Amino acid sequence: MLLGIDIGTTHSKVGFYTHDGTVLGQGKLLNPKAKVQGFEHYLAEELWQGLAMLIKDTLEPLKQNVDALAISSMGETGLLLDKSGEMLYPMIPWNDFRANAQCNALLSKLPAETWFKITGLHPNPIHSIFKWVWLKEEFPEIWQNVNVWLSSADFIRYKLCGEIHMEISQATRTMAYDVGQNLWSHELLELTGLSSHFLPELVAASDQVGEISTEAARLTGLAIGTPIYAGGHDHVCASLACGVVAADIGLDSMGTAEGLTFGLAGRPNPSAFRGFGVGPHVVKDHSYLMGGLYSSGGTLAWFKELFELDSYETLLQLIEPIGPAEAPFFIPHFFGAAPPFNKPDAKAAFLGVEPKHTKAHFARAVYEGIVFELKRHIEAFETLSGSPLTLLRVVGSSSHNQIWMHLRSAILGRRLELTQNPDMVTLGAALVAGIGAGIYQDAQDAIARSYQQGAVFEPDPDLQIRYEPLYQTYKRLVTALNN
Repeated sequence: MLLGIDIGTTHSKVGFYTHDGTVLGQGKLLNPKAKVQGFEHYLAEELWQGLAMLIKDTLEPLKQNVDALAISSMGETGLLLDKSGEMLYPMIPWNDFRANAQCNALLSKLPAETWFKITGLHPNPIHSIFKWVWLKEEFPEIWQNVNVWLSSADFIRYKLCGEIHMEISQATRTMAYDVGQNLWSHELLELTGLSSHFLPELVAASDQVGEISTEAARLTGLAIGTPIYAGGHDHVCASLACGVVAADIGLDSMGTAEGLTFGLAGRPNPSAFRGFGVGPHVVKDHSYLMGGLYSSGGTLAWFKELFELDSYETLLQLIEPIGPAEAPFFIPHFFGAAPPFNKPDAKAAFLGVEPKHTKAHFARAVYEGIVFELKRHIEAFETLSGSPLTLLRVVGSSSHNQIWMHLRSAILGRRLELTQNPDMVTLGAALVAGIGAGIYQDAQDAIARSYQQGAVFEPDPDLQIRYEPLYQTYKRLVTALNN
């Protein structure tokens, strides 16, 4: 039995799996948060205690031993510890923008293009390096006592085994990691006035980094000595579980935002894939590309609330009678255009509005616009990779609505495939542990033995033909607006 742990934005989850990917037990807890000095933080010690209890409660009825475990988490979230292992400052969430001024100041010294060339990321105050500068400037007395910065996954792993490491797909999200050289970036650290003394040793996803300690065994119910493997960034672990390691299959993670993840053989090379976020995969000698929408489910939530609809089912019922070419166009750039297009000042817009358009027409426009934008991202990836993407594996609660998925498949012109397991992140972490423990020969063996297909949606040929000219018009509209 394998255990995957995921420290998410809202919830932390555990998943126990057989070697063929069958779910034996799953559980989740709401991450404890509190405001400290005006900012919201995770309560790290309470998170650890709650997670330990969750592991114990989920494991106990299974009456089996865990062969190996690994942890995934948000990448930019983290906290500072002193030499005795005590927390110096609360755990800062990944989506915290307190370091905006520090980000802008550093961008005035080094252009965004150079940051991207080194890190594979576009500068954003959410990334850890800007939070470090903020902490140093705001709390110099604390910074003097810093021993190490740990991501949320690193912190839980430290609690489980007492060892300190950072896995490289997690290190990428700090924006202090040189993806080409596979080491902490001396250039960026020097620019920020920071040394590397507080940064953990770097490890690969399937490296063994410790064993369950006596104290952790008491709290979690796991056996003393159970091997712990590094794990990785949550989206990248999910892409492993979904078999997204080559250019022909992509991962679409539907949520408030919508992430597209693609896999490629070879080390990350930002210069070759300009625009997409680029980083090391949890699969050895592979890289990933990330794009997506900053607001997808969030845009639907906005529409639902604006028109005071009682449910998303009601919203979907609205769009059913409206056909292609009947609704106006909608550009879903509520928070700017995401990678690979990277236009933070882009705005959302309805275009081609006529007096005959009703609430239902605007609803249809929102749904269509989201998928038109996703198709732009997919085509940009295909252009860069030189290979067609034939299959998109889709995860997220809203992926189970058939109306929504049929519309998506028709506009995208691609097969969409759901997964049997509702939580591919913990499964991905468990597979990383299985690869490290030698249960699987390699990533392909892990995928072949564990992936379980759910519902499949094939493009409706008639709808596909009708939507293609509308998509071409959409692209022209986006280009005109952005120029």
